[in-house]
Amino acid sequence: MRVIDWSEFASPKRAPPEAQPAPLALTVGVFDGLHLGHQALIRRICAEGSCVPAAVTFRRNPMAKLRPEAFAGDIYSLERKLLLLEELGVRLAVLIDFSREFSNMNGRDFADLLLGSRPARLLALGRDFRCGRGLDAGAAELEGFARARGVEAWIAPPVTDGGRPVSSSRIRQALAAGRIAEAERLLGRPYGLELGAPRQYPIGGDKTWL
Repeated sequence: MRVIDWSEFASPKRAPPEAQPAPLALTVGVFDGLHLGHQALIRRICAEGSCVPAAVTFRRNPMAKLRPEAFAGDIYSLERKLLLLEELGVRLAVLIDFSREFSNMNGRDFADLLLGSRPARLLALGRDFRCGRGLDAGAAELEGFARARGVEAWIAPPVTDGGRPVSSSRIRQALAAGRIAEAERLLGRPYGLELGAPRQYPIGGDKTWL
């Protein structure tokens, strides 16, 4: 799996005329824990034929800056998240630094960069996805932006457990309360502490076109 910064993704080098980059099948989110709901999105982009499955995510959860008093911490480290994305079949991971400049971008401008910087065929989103300054754009708005560009949009149906949506916040609550079996059920894998040196993913590099 290749890992690049958002700045490189949004301002790509021009491919030589003879190089025809494969279109991307994109999904976007924080993906903390990569739980069953996230896995549905990853499966969808990985099923999109000759496209490169690409996940756009964050180096650090935006809530750590937006609401630090309410942020209970990440379920997994960035390195663990990248490893799981690769295991699930993602071939390109794009990392966003939630800077002041990025946080001031509205949803339409984000969509324009997301879908206009590189060829894209599919955008897969969770139903509750929101982005942009003041969270001004949700999944429905991005679906419209995508279709206006000729990009297929897929909004994932709800993934529930016990009649309640699967979510990262629910997993954090279960872990905090010691309900490990519940957390593992929502994650779709055993939960364990991260010990030892994690795998390091080099960022960027010369291979711009996949």
